[in-house]
Amino acid sequence: MTRIQRPRYGDIFAGHDDGGAMAEQAKVLWEEYKADLEERGLWNRARARTLDRLVRHTAEYLHYHPIAVAQGPVRESDDGGQYVNMLWSQVKNMAEQIAKLEKALTLTPESVGAKAEAPRQPGGTTAADEFLGAH
Repeated sequence: MTRIQRPRYGDIFAGHDDGGAMAEQAKVLWEEYKADLEERGLWNRARARTLDRLVRHTAEYLHYHPIAVAQGPVRESDDGGQYVNMLWSQVKNMAEQIAKLEKALTLTPESVGAKAEAPRQPGGTTAADEFLGAH
């Protein structure tokens, strides 16, 4: 199997104001998650794509979460009214998406036991083999 390379997070976050720090954080997250999945025998190309989405969302979440918390869920307008802080809503949506991706990758404690794949062992016979064999 060909080696699955880490995405180029430096290029991905290059246009962002704090892109360098986000890219470094994404690289660390990628390596940590990848090592965990490899250790459990769950690393493959499909999970690498899902992991890339998880890492991108997490890097953005870690950047925007402190800003959204400082601003709060409601903002004041110039005329004295209030309106919903869209950054607050977006951070909330990112947190929900991160949770779904972690569960899909079996990175949460409850999903580790439920979806861990058993390593495949070549050979061996099963009861169905006599019916599935060539005639």
